[in-house]
Amino acid sequence: MTFKRIFAPATACLVMAGLSAALPASAAEWATWKGQDEASPLAIYTDGADETGAFLVCDGQGQMRALLSLEPASLPDLLARNSAYSRTTEVSVQVGDAAATEAMFRYIPAIKSIETKSHNVAAKVFNSAVLGEPLTLVTKREGTVESQLPAPNGTFKAFAKTCKALRGESGN
Repeated sequence: MTFKRIFAPATACLVMAGLSAALPASAAEWATWKGQDEASPLAIYTDGADETGAFLVCDGQGQMRALLSLEPASLPDLLARNSAYSRTTEVSVQVGDAAATEAMFRYIPAIKSIETKSHNVAAKVFNSAVLGEPLTLVTKREGTVESQLPAPNGTFKAFAKTCKALRGESGN
């Protein structure tokens, strides 16, 4: 057996291990929420369980809402849990290096998530994904949570197009 035959497979394994270490820990993508039309979804979410996630919803007037997990988890699993108790909390929301915005959220302790009905704040979540900038949330109870949302994919773009069309139809 030659030196090349013995060490070439080992070298290939080391190269592959090095490449996989350079890849992101999660391959999270934007996914259409169950029951939604994939061509024009009104609700999308990040499908990774290894990172904090985001759930975006667009209403009939094209106004967005957002729910954000404060710890890594599968959003469908989180939202399936019983979470009857919630309270209002103030959260600082920042995209990249832009100025932070203070906003009121509904904090749901049972699922370690916060929800906003403010279109402007949900738009910051949306823009975080579009710009590829980290989303930083600062809460009194949970401290600072930084999320790197997945880049826009076909599902995200279909959601954006649907929301924009609804906003145009409603005059918002």
